[in-house]
Amino acid sequence: MLKVRHISYYQWVAIVLAGQAMMAWVPHVFWRVWSKRVPVLLRNAREAAVPDKETRQKAISCLVAALEEVSEASKRFRRTRGVFRQCLRGTPPTTHITFLFIFVRLLFIANNVGQIYIMRRFIGTNDTLFGLHVFQELLTGSQWEVSGLFPRVTYCDVKVRKLGQLKPASYTLQCVLPVNYFIEKVYVFLWFWFFIVAGLTVLNTIQWIFNVCVPFRRVYFIRQYLKALKQLSHTEETECARFVNNNLGCDGVFLLHAVSRISSDLIVLDVTGMLWSNYQRAKITGTEGDIVRFIESINRVSGGTV
Repeated sequence: MLKVRHISYYQWVAIVLAGQAMMAWVPHVFWRVWSKRVPVLLRNAREAAVPDKETRQKAISCLVAALEEVSEASKRFRRTRGVFRQCLRGTPPTTHITFLFIFVRLLFIANNVGQIYIMRRFIGTNDTLFGLHVFQELLTGSQWEVSGLFPRVTYCDVKVRKLGQLKPASYTLQCVLPVNYFIEKVYVFLWFWFFIVAGLTVLNTIQWIFNVCVPFRRVYFIRQYLKALKQLSHTEETECARFVNNNLGCDGVFLLHAVSRISSDLIVLDVTGMLWSNYQRAKITGTEGDIVRFIESINRVSGGTV
């Protein structure tokens, strides 16, 4: 008595893999569409790392202008009502880059978990850890019959009409499925890839949230640069916290973290020093006009780069 089992994924493997590849790009496309300002700022950060002094100074000035513009936009946004109406009109707010980044990271995590779920459903198993179990079978030399997910040998019913016979004769033959050797390795690799990437993304997202969204971590990050520049005295510790939390905010600190990762700490050192000097100047004059005029002058010099 033969055990009947229907496996229908063979003809759809290439199509499903192509669909999974496009699915993996969705969070990246979402980030590129909704964070139009960030790529420009990061490009300026890369330009700031060049040896040419003039190009470097211009890129740093553009970075400072962009960060202060983000800070001013964030203040205006906090005073604006009807945020959800703005989003519904299709005009995403230019602030809250941090929350957009975290949301995209959550999309990446959901994407990887969804990819594992799609593979599990596609190959017809209820075992979420199927990749690990198949890999263990490969290491121990167990036969494929243990899991039966990727059968190497099956029985095929073949009908043959012989000369002079009206009704074809039915034969059951043993068939080899060599393609399953390849499919098995592909799906085991993809399972480990998505599982590891999902885990690393979760840990990295937690790290970003801790460094950017926790107030004392934001202040510590900026304070270490100001102390390195010797621009922060003991009497200005409270003012530094006010500068970080009320002026830079999550978005400013997030962007400085991003600049430090793609460029260098020296660039962040110069940018932080200029931001602090501008903040001190605006505080002394009792107005934010200096910051606004500084942004306008930088935009004129850079030809509207930022």
